[in-house]
Amino acid sequence: MSHISSQIQPSNFMFEHYGSLITSYALATIVWYVLYSYTSFGRFWKDDANPEMQKPSLELLYATFAIIGIIGVGQLYVNNLLIPNSGNYKLIDALNQALIFSPVFILLLIRKQSTETIWLSKRNVGIRIVIGFGISLIALLVYHLERNNTAPIGEMLGNVYQPRNISHLVQVFMEDCAIALLFFRLSAWVGQKWSIAIVAFLFAAAHIPSLISTGASIQEFQNLFLDTLIGTIVFTALSKSKDIAWFFPLHFALDMTQYYGGQ
Repeated sequence: MSHISSQIQPSNFMFEHYGSLITSYALATIVWYVLYSYTSFGRFWKDDANPEMQKPSLELLYATFAIIGIIGVGQLYVNNLLIPNSGNYKLIDALNQALIFSPVFILLLIRKQSTETIWLSKRNVGIRIVIGFGISLIALLVYHLERNNTAPIGEMLGNVYQPRNISHLVQVFMEDCAIALLFFRLSAWVGQKWSIAIVAFLFAAAHIPSLISTGASIQEFQNLFLDTLIGTIVFTALSKSKDIAWFFPLHFALDMTQYYGGQ
């Protein structure tokens, strides 16, 4: 019986985790939309610059090269060929994460493009981050209320927002920059709706190789549908806001629930 329960518990854990994530992301994006559409906070996003791509298909190709560059630098990191970090210092690891995703900003420099083309406007950026942090607190509370056997909310918040997670915060922020790099150019080429569908599918499909290599169960493959649903919610909100400054605090907080969300 103990052998069976040890196999079932991870699946139950993931199902509860995904269900709570979907609810949390959905409510968080609704909160943002209400702030944007019906309150004075909307002024922090409205009237943002919306650069146009003259040759979006070509720019998407360049962005793809940047992603390949990220993968390449990531391999250097895996083989300990970036900044040495034998002491496992989190700040050094954060710098290495920034280096891994540096091709995003190198591409912007080469192409002489603004950060608005990765949905990172300099206008009101501090306020947007603060709003995103507030929304992330709401999302964590929803996650706590939605999921069974969660850690106490105070303990969960303390674990999520601690200095040792700085490298993960940098990683999430840079990941969002990379996603926005692709999404902006893809949507300029094929349109917003198709971009949401394509990127959400790729977001889920990216997990398939690791699932196959680890001999994942059928239920774990079924979770890819939930991945796609989460991706659809996320990319719909991002395509509306055209801003990752409010989103990455939310992304970081909910990403950390896989480590600190349960007991």
